[in-house]
Amino acid sequence: MVIRGLAAGVAMLGTLAALATAGPAATALPEAPPRVSPGLAWGTCPPDLSRALRCGTLDVPLDHTRPDGPTTSLGVSLAQATGTKMGTILVNPGGPGGQGMWLAAAVQRALPADLRAAYDIVGVDPRGNGHSSPIQCVDTEAFDKAPKPDPVPRSDADKQVLLARARAYAEGCAARAGAMLPYLSTEANARDLDAVRAALGEERIGYIGWSYGTYLGAVYGHLYPQRVDRMILDSIVDPSPEGIWYGVNLGQDIAFQARWRDFTRWAARHDAALRLGATPDGVEDSLARVLAGVRAAPAGPVGPAEVYDMLSGAMYDDDGWTPLARALRAYLDADHGPITKLYEPPSADKANSTAIYTAVECADGPWPRDWAVWNRDADALHRANPILTWPNTWLNAPCQFWPVAPREPVRLTGAGLPGVLLVQAERDAATPMIGGVAMHRALPTSRLVTVTDGGNHGVFVFNPNKCVADIAHAYLRDRTLPASDRTCAAGAAPDPDTGKDR
Repeated sequence: MVIRGLAAGVAMLGTLAALATAGPAATALPEAPPRVSPGLAWGTCPPDLSRALRCGTLDVPLDHTRPDGPTTSLGVSLAQATGTKMGTILVNPGGPGGQGMWLAAAVQRALPADLRAAYDIVGVDPRGNGHSSPIQCVDTEAFDKAPKPDPVPRSDADKQVLLARARAYAEGCAARAGAMLPYLSTEANARDLDAVRAALGEERIGYIGWSYGTYLGAVYGHLYPQRVDRMILDSIVDPSPEGIWYGVNLGQDIAFQARWRDFTRWAARHDAALRLGATPDGVEDSLARVLAGVRAAPAGPVGPAEVYDMLSGAMYDDDGWTPLARALRAYLDADHGPITKLYEPPSADKANSTAIYTAVECADGPWPRDWAVWNRDADALHRANPILTWPNTWLNAPCQFWPVAPREPVRLTGAGLPGVLLVQAERDAATPMIGGVAMHRALPTSRLVTVTDGGNHGVFVFNPNKCVADIAHAYLRDRTLPASDRTCAAGAAPDPDTGKDR
């Protein structure tokens, strides 16, 4: 699930999506009609998107090496500059599998007035995703019916059942979306972005990407450095070719466990309010009792798989800590209401997101084809990192059976790129700090802003930090990067004693 980042059931995503559709800025369209774009006709948007946006579609080659061949359609949105336009910024929320059209309105609304006036913000639903010819791999109501199988196996027989489920998912993708699978990759997404740039009539374009969107942006910059105006990459994927994507996911297993330990220490400090345990070990024991309980008798749709989903989701953003802690305590007090309320039922959008996540990650680089390698690595990691290791293994296990041969991972050079601003929280679980360091090394013109002791995923815009925002806004105004790498302090953790979160 992870690396889906801001696109994967994260609490902050709902908050910002609501922000994108709420308030006066979202209800009033620009008085002037949108500017004419050479290859895009702007009109009204689908009903699930903000009324502040204009939307259009763009046909792009399914295979960019065959520009006259079959095409696929991209959904594109525009939050138009409110004043004299200085440039255009493409935005991507992450994934793979994150829809980008909604994000244009949210980013515009989060910027200060002078930057709202200066920039068109453009969102794109990547190919196969959202409003861009979406694919599905399974009948999600049947395949993802809750409670799903326990992702933590107790025997080899359990592993074989879950492995068969992974094989079935890969076979479902081949059957339902096989014609598109060879053309779903980060490189294809990056080439689509350049087609959008051309259709907008822009010689150069700005870019802001979060989570997987940082890797997408870096690949775009690698392919088209002369087309980049400004670039902000926040919550950064490790772009090292040897890690895409099997190694990156193993690193996440370790980072999520460290973030879980942050949670247990926090919960122990607030034991008077949360009553999960006065020590981190006591909080661990409370979780063990919840998992044992839902294994024995699910709480409605909530079994162990759903609890693990809740745990990992709350590790993205510490605003999710209090609801999670209170739901665990309520369950232990025989009140199943809060934990079932945290459960997110399957939906077509979630199934589409998972399909794209799987297709892109399976295609971008090599995966072990021998189950013994997966089994060895997961068994070893699980002993010290049980929060995510096996759930993450099964999410990615379809790549063992993937019907399309993987590509050679992109080796970034950073040659020709203008200065790039990198933002990374020190204790981010989904995109660990090592990713920020590796991207900084890969892009010699970059500056790295580290949020010390912070673990929230998506710092600029999604989890506002004034220090980060000041640096980012200055950069967007005149390409001013800090003279050297910078640090910013993280915000305060939630305080359940007062009932006030950040």
